[in-house]
Amino acid sequence: MSVQKSSSDLSAGPSYRGLRWGLVLFFLAVLFGLVGFGIRGAIPENEVRELSGYSPWSKEVVEVASAIPVQDGGRVKPLATYARFKMLSFHGALTMKVESGGAVHKIGPVEWLLDCMFRPELVDDLPIFRLDDSDILKPFKIETKKRRARLSFNDIQAGGSADEDGFQQLIARGRELLEKQEAEGKESLSKNEKKTVDFAQLVLNYTGVRDSLDIIRAGLPQIEASDLAFVDQDHLEMLNRVSDPSRFFYWLPILDSVVNSTRRLDSPEVRQFEYELNRQVTFAKYGPVLLTPQSVEEDEWMSLGSGVEHFLRGELEDPTIFFKDFGALVEIGEAAKSPNSAEFLEKLTAWKKDFTYRAELRDEGEKIDTEVTYYDRNYFMRGLAWFIFAFLVSALGWIVRDGKGGRVIQGGTAVIFTIAVVYVLAGIVHRYVITGRPPVSNLYDTIPFITAGAVIVLGVAEFLTRRRILLSIGAAIGVIGLFFAFRFELGDAQDNMDPLRAVLDSNYWLATHVVTITIGYSGGLIACFLSMTYVFLALAGVMKDPRAFHRFMTRTVYGITCFTLLFSLVGTVLGGIWANDSWGRFWGWDPKENGALLIVLWSLIILHCRLAGWMKGWGIHLMSILGGSVVVFSWWGVNMLEVGLHSYGFIEGASTVFYFYGATLLAFLVGVAAWWIERMQKAVKP
Repeated sequence: MSVQKSSSDLSAGPSYRGLRWGLVLFFLAVLFGLVGFGIRGAIPENEVRELSGYSPWSKEVVEVASAIPVQDGGRVKPLATYARFKMLSFHGALTMKVESGGAVHKIGPVEWLLDCMFRPELVDDLPIFRLDDSDILKPFKIETKKRRARLSFNDIQAGGSADEDGFQQLIARGRELLEKQEAEGKESLSKNEKKTVDFAQLVLNYTGVRDSLDIIRAGLPQIEASDLAFVDQDHLEMLNRVSDPSRFFYWLPILDSVVNSTRRLDSPEVRQFEYELNRQVTFAKYGPVLLTPQSVEEDEWMSLGSGVEHFLRGELEDPTIFFKDFGALVEIGEAAKSPNSAEFLEKLTAWKKDFTYRAELRDEGEKIDTEVTYYDRNYFMRGLAWFIFAFLVSALGWIVRDGKGGRVIQGGTAVIFTIAVVYVLAGIVHRYVITGRPPVSNLYDTIPFITAGAVIVLGVAEFLTRRRILLSIGAAIGVIGLFFAFRFELGDAQDNMDPLRAVLDSNYWLATHVVTITIGYSGGLIACFLSMTYVFLALAGVMKDPRAFHRFMTRTVYGITCFTLLFSLVGTVLGGIWANDSWGRFWGWDPKENGALLIVLWSLIILHCRLAGWMKGWGIHLMSILGGSVVVFSWWGVNMLEVGLHSYGFIEGASTVFYFYGATLLAFLVGVAAWWIERMQKAVKP
């Protein structure tokens, strides 16, 4: 196929009009089909469950609870952030709905976590588990209405048999498969067996979160004091006057002697008491890590369970502080029986103020409030909404191009587009303020950063050229990029503000290599989208001046390809210098390194073919479209291979990228067809 001649006007051959519009409609149908599948996978159904007796938490309680400092993922963060990613990991969404008393209530992450902590009798009825393939539950007789289902813990427990409920069977099967995997390797499990293991682990993790505060709220089996032969009876009498022996807190001051007694005694009552005691301590390790360490030298905060273990080992500098904190939580738990009472709000507020102050004394948690604000403002979702609005208004401008109406639409598009860009930039800057590191430090960060780079470049280009079409393309990139960010956060369910791995913990290299090569990614994607737009509009033959349109688009793509080459090459060289600094070699043919090299080579091929006269017009656009897939493969695809030294970038799933590969392949094939039609039109001209 020769692609040396430039495009002119596809509308010159009227005999091909039907074929051209057939290809346009085919292109649009398949493209919107890919978008539909992507949206369907990202936004699962959110059914409304009827839950009698459910009362929502007050706004004041949620506001106070959101800013309680906890340690998770190596940093101190708000309880709201902890709850956000816990709920995402189970539910795949940030809200669920229940109907109670004729009203529908929305439950967010903080409300759900408060229910887990203080109202476990209600939380097991909430549809917390998202399952995309419920067929894996058939062996356990767990019933679902659809293959993609929302399940509560009670739904799972209702399966099984009279001897062993669905939850017990699921966990037993999960352990059996894990033992098989350890003995025979990961590849020994089938696809459904892997799904079963993952879901069993998910349900088990849920029980850990749900039962983490049993230690302050659940009772203990009754036991006679005389059964505890190694416990000081006078001490027991004193405790009887101030506490309830059916609660863990009663036994805490004398727990060491209680444990010694249960180990030496053998009766059903003692065994039952010992089992429940151990269960509560064990599960108390799986909830939010709420307690600051007593030593300034210690970095790790304590959960209630680890605090008990530190006390038993004599590792607490002042056990009375731990008793005081434990007792305060017991009081909060008691007050939570009236969840929206003034007493509960008062005690929760006092806890929040106390531990915020303690964290600040350790120079921790100083950005708790601004992080709560960051998620409340939801910059990227609002930016997505404004980009959709900008695209729709710009589409209206395709119809009304001239006169006062055209100018008003053009100005309105520019204003709306600017608002969307401001939201994206504000979100990136706010993340930088919270993390204290450059704006691109992990895979999630690259998405809004590349989106911002692309829309800013196209916005500036539109301001300079006044071609109108560039804002439409920029708005489309904004929609796709921010939707991808939303989809990735749902699927990943990880807090991407957590501390970096040691190999990445360098603000200098993050600000040079990573930022530079990411700008190169944005250039490659801009060129790809420009060329896809060219194929579509040229094929439709709707441009008033096809020759001018062709020259403008081809020159723009050529310039953006030069931009891509510059930043990709410089970023790759800087990456080699960083690799030498971190690993002792400049280049090791690592998949991520090869991916960066592919972008450089692909850009060089386009530029050299253009300079040599081997490729003009259609050739540049077709190569640019395929170049988009090269960029996305380097950006995401190599991470999905799960090999190489760049292990900090491994991801699971991320199937959305395959929709992009499909779209670029479709655009390439349609472009080849459009080029062929043009050739045939020229061949039949007299």
